[in-house]
Amino acid sequence: MALDLTPFGFTPTESLVYATLLRLGPSTGYAIARGARLARANAYGALEGLVSRGAATRTPPPERPARYRPIDPQALLALLATRQGEALDRLGREVRGLSRPGDPVTREVAGSRAVANLVTQLVARAERSVEGVMALELWRPTLPAWRRAAERATLTVRARGGLPPDAPAWLEPAASDAPDATVLLVDDTQLVMTSGDGETVAGLWTSHPLIVLLARRALRGAA
Repeated sequence: MALDLTPFGFTPTESLVYATLLRLGPSTGYAIARGARLARANAYGALEGLVSRGAATRTPPPERPARYRPIDPQALLALLATRQGEALDRLGREVRGLSRPGDPVTREVAGSRAVANLVTQLVARAERSVEGVMALELWRPTLPAWRRAAERATLTVRARGGLPPDAPAWLEPAASDAPDATVLLVDDTQLVMTSGDGETVAGLWTSHPLIVLLARRALRGAA
């Protein structure tokens, strides 16, 4: 399956060249052009695009010919997630204070990475509170968001499946009879719920006031 980075602002040619870099390792523009079966001008243009977006590095002058190296795919994922989070924060500041609130929204996501991204985006933007129960497997992928939220919000969260070695003071173990699910209430206005494990995990995010109210009562009644 071809690597597609276009949803994140890259061109199809940049996607192809990044995949070729991963396959070949550090290479010259000429080698990349041959490996990707591209005209040299197109290959060099895509390589410079990758460098400018942080997805690849280029050896500094005076080394000739220059060699290009891809950043690790996991590092690229973290970079893209950070940039998307920053863009969402800017959008949140711009739309905050609009005179008419939007209609309640409910969305579904599936897959461990999509669920982790959903939790990350909601938790990182928490302004007042986050409470609920979270599966332990979500802790490490969403850790930067929790650290950010802890700077300004009250966190009352219980981990299902034990505590991580670096657990902060606000994270407590969930009761043995806790539901086999993640339920997080953010700022008393947004709710994320997940079930399943690994790639079978599925999640739901909603701002519907009735669902949020029911979750709030269930969480505080079980606390």
